[in-house]
Amino acid sequence: MSKMIGAALLSSAMFLISASAFGSPPTAVLSTVKTYSLGESPESIAIDKAGNSFVSIGNTIRKRTPAGVESTFMTLPIAAFVLGVKVGPDGCVYNTSTSLDPAVVGAFIWKTCTAGAPTIFATLDPSGGPNDLAFDDSRNLFVTDPFLGKVYKITTAGAVSTWLQHPLLNGNTASPYLLFHAVGVDGLAFDEDKENLYLGNLDYGRLIRVPVRYNGSAGTPVVVASDPKLAGIDGFAFDHDGTIFAAINGQDHFVSISSSGVITDRYAGLPLDGPSSVAFGTTPGTQKTLYIISGAFLRTFGLQSGTPHPAMLSTPTEDRGLCLP
Repeated sequence: MSKMIGAALLSSAMFLISASAFGSPPTAVLSTVKTYSLGESPESIAIDKAGNSFVSIGNTIRKRTPAGVESTFMTLPIAAFVLGVKVGPDGCVYNTSTSLDPAVVGAFIWKTCTAGAPTIFATLDPSGGPNDLAFDDSRNLFVTDPFLGKVYKITTAGAVSTWLQHPLLNGNTASPYLLFHAVGVDGLAFDEDKENLYLGNLDYGRLIRVPVRYNGSAGTPVVVASDPKLAGIDGFAFDHDGTIFAAINGQDHFVSISSSGVITDRYAGLPLDGPSSVAFGTTPGTQKTLYIISGAFLRTFGLQSGTPHPAMLSTPTEDRGLCLP
């Protein structure tokens, strides 16, 4: 692990994050799809139109077919971690990477169209840590950087610009929620009409809506919801009704958030363990199934007590997921 995380382990060994108290019984039923080995910490999941899942673990992306057959889809050729993963409009798999070590340059966007053959699609600020990704209808790629508090916009040609940088996107350097580093803007997703880009601020537990202006630029960000229950908000996804389903890292639970900002507790505790990413199924039989990655990051690296339980989980939902990208 990097020097940065090693230092955090030493300084935070006695710090425990406790799950938030739920005011009502959980409304979801979870099933375990896949249990990962101890020491593994899956981070992100994306699902293509054929129902294949792509999960980032360490410096790799693993592919899981609808029949449950798994293989290594891609391995980074550098000493960095694969974080966010998305399937692009072109059918290629895109991912962010970061080294988490200032001595190693690793802030890139990678594109893999043929298994085992990743190429660098875009190079980002090496002092940052790019995380999640989303595509608009023009195939532009939007990428969060929670270390720098910004959202990048990357064209189909790989041209990079800062789409939004705002104080609401910054992490809490005085008291990082996940201990190892301040983490600001993290998860992101467009609404159905691509009129708004929604962002989550992990450290501060915020859901933020950013209007997309007619010329494609960012409007003024607005906080839709801010609550202790959202502290640790990581990946999230929309259903067709406009409801957001969000993984709450560090609290071992996930929630739904209505279009008006009402938060509903869905599930807390095992088998959830540091959930970090969610994705709806894409095939006719799975469109009302939400898949959840429990990365077990804090327990895997000793920042939280207990035995890690890294896994891919699933739960049925009332409505089908919003089609991506």
